[in-house]
Amino acid sequence: MFSKVFLAQTEREMAEFLPKNLAYMALHFSPYDQGLTNAPKQLPEHSILLLDDSMQVTHHDTGLVTRQLQDLVNRFAPEAILLDFQGEYSESTENMASCILQALPCPVAVTERYAKALHCPVFLSPPPVNKALSNYLSPWREQDIYLELGSEAAQFTVTEKGCSAMSLPNVHNLPLEDKRLHCHYSVAVKDDRAVFTISRTREDLAALATEAYGLGVKAVVGLYQELCRQ
Repeated sequence: MFSKVFLAQTEREMAEFLPKNLAYMALHFSPYDQGLTNAPKQLPEHSILLLDDSMQVTHHDTGLVTRQLQDLVNRFAPEAILLDFQGEYSESTENMASCILQALPCPVAVTERYAKALHCPVFLSPPPVNKALSNYLSPWREQDIYLELGSEAAQFTVTEKGCSAMSLPNVHNLPLEDKRLHCHYSVAVKDDRAVFTISRTREDLAALATEAYGLGVKAVVGLYQELCRQ
């Protein structure tokens, strides 16, 4: 079902199952020195390498980090490196992203807040459940797009005062389907409100990934634990 999706795994998960398309997700900035930690010991060619900022960029040396990444590129020939920078914005993180982009020969993408400023390939968060994929991708058409896939859910409450939204954990067994948005939903109508609950099944996510590739997305990445182990 997810044969074209790059499945994000830790090294331990790789030991139990190695997918055709792998995204290694355990590379971090080191809390102990100026470089990176937890680099992969083995990686199939044409995998994706994820570098996150769970350890904030502070004292880290851009030269050392780029050399370490260059070594990984030389050893494993990854399809791309995705800078999964989800923490609070910082100039040091933007500078690190800029240096990595300039130094590496392989494609490098970074999350929205930095890609906008750096005019580089973008690693987009999962599309909202209530928005068509083509509309979600539209602002980034001039940049290469890498897309995260995730089973998020939301609830929208409509009253005479307007509409309010709330995020939810994934919701199962919703009775209605919207093939255009690749989602399932339910509608509950009360005296003073209508409540719409929207979520995506594994089949919805697979269809979303297929559409993404059809729209020119370079790669779709999803958590192995979420897509394949539930």
